[in-house]
Amino acid sequence: MTDTRTVGFIDIGTNSIHLLVSRFFPGSLGTPIFHDRESVRLGQNLFSQGFIDEETIEKTRLVIANFSRAAKEMGADEIMALATSAAREAYNRSEILDAVSASGIELRVISGEEEAKLTGLGVFGPYGPSDRRVLIDIGGGSTEINLSKGTEVLFLDSLKAGSVRFSFGLGVDQHSKVSPSDYASLCKEVNKIAKKTVKNLKGIGFDSAVGSSGTMMNLAEMCAAGRDGDASYMTLKELSKLMKRLCNMTEPERRNVPGINAGRSDIIIGGGAIAEELMTMLEIEKIHISDQGLREGMQISYLLNKGHKEFNIRDSSVNTLAMRCGYNPEHSTQVRNLALQFFDGMKEQKLHKMDDNVRELLGHASTLHDIGEFISYNKHHIHTYTILTNSNLPGFDAEEIEAMALMARFHHKRFPTAKNRYLRNLSAERSEEIRMCALMLRMADVLDRHRTSPVEDMEGKVTKDSVILELTSVEDINMEIWKLEELSDAFKDVFGRDLKICASGWGGSI
Repeated sequence: MTDTRTVGFIDIGTNSIHLLVSRFFPGSLGTPIFHDRESVRLGQNLFSQGFIDEETIEKTRLVIANFSRAAKEMGADEIMALATSAAREAYNRSEILDAVSASGIELRVISGEEEAKLTGLGVFGPYGPSDRRVLIDIGGGSTEINLSKGTEVLFLDSLKAGSVRFSFGLGVDQHSKVSPSDYASLCKEVNKIAKKTVKNLKGIGFDSAVGSSGTMMNLAEMCAAGRDGDASYMTLKELSKLMKRLCNMTEPERRNVPGINAGRSDIIIGGGAIAEELMTMLEIEKIHISDQGLREGMQISYLLNKGHKEFNIRDSSVNTLAMRCGYNPEHSTQVRNLALQFFDGMKEQKLHKMDDNVRELLGHASTLHDIGEFISYNKHHIHTYTILTNSNLPGFDAEEIEAMALMARFHHKRFPTAKNRYLRNLSAERSEEIRMCALMLRMADVLDRHRTSPVEDMEGKVTKDSVILELTSVEDINMEIWKLEELSDAFKDVFGRDLKICASGWGGSI
């Protein structure tokens, strides 16, 4: 994609309707710029009475019209809409299609297997998981199963078991306390529905498990509230204990449980029964939780359908953030090139032993080092740190994001000592890597201080006591050299050698 494009993705689920608006910058996987959700409960009357009532259809029409208008006002060139379980099963689904078409949107009702495939694409990404991983996505009307390794999808299935279906369609009153026998009947229904799927999954085998959807996320949040607050996973033991506790409460009482989404208090028993029974049947002791899903899968599928086959998630994340913050691409590219040139030259001469992963982080930090100017030039290095540490950059873990943020933070103003408070909780090795890379980044930034890319070549030579930096420039860079010389003490502290500078090429030399 050579131009910036904005696209709206609408997911009409059995419990809720979601809007995701994404902006696709050139060379990026797209970044969310807006998300909204409305609980419409398409499946509530469907599973209790057998059809979707007129009031719910009208509410759906209103939500879709407002979501469509919001996406267009944000510049959406296209709006894609998919409907899942409730629309698949309703005999009067044509009324839903008519209600959506009134907003000028073409709605596509997808099969359960396609839903499982798209959800897996959203959770696993375009290259898939590194191990053999099973995904369990508990929706309102169905539960999607996706077993993948890399780009190979090993197994797909869609079970007629969902939080809304199990809360309103099986005759178990979940507004009051749920008796052990009633809860057991819910689990027995899951067992009956999932028996063949579980047999297939066990026959293929899997290494790890991940759960997605609002139900899974909320169950994990409640489990996490009882320990350390980390909702990125939950264990079967925790979930079993939680479900016994929730069953012993009325629906109004459940609303006060720490971590619960109050809007799910009437469907959490049905959803929890599905999660607990599937984890039991599949012998999953610990399941990781993803906040990605169908909408993100629609986003990646959109790119695939546009002919994009090669994805670099980390590069895309960095470039997207840089473009959103209005960075200066010429300056950032020059700084990146100089910083990496110095990194490579010094490694070749054994001044450091940092690996390719650190080199990559330095390159990305160089690209992003000035994004804090989006807030204000004053203290922009601090603003850059704040933006980076609060950015969810797909493809990077928290430690890598922190490392890039610190490299960028230290590219300006006072250079940190090894005892700096920002480095205090890092290992000695990591702290040293960050200081080395931050200094390389700072030197590269100084050499383009006037944003004219004057340095054509930079070569470092390491001696016993010194590093001689040889610069070739088409412009007078005396001011840049004066600024570099101010870093001599920091250079000696970090690399243990004196910094000496030689420059030529503009009709003068030093």
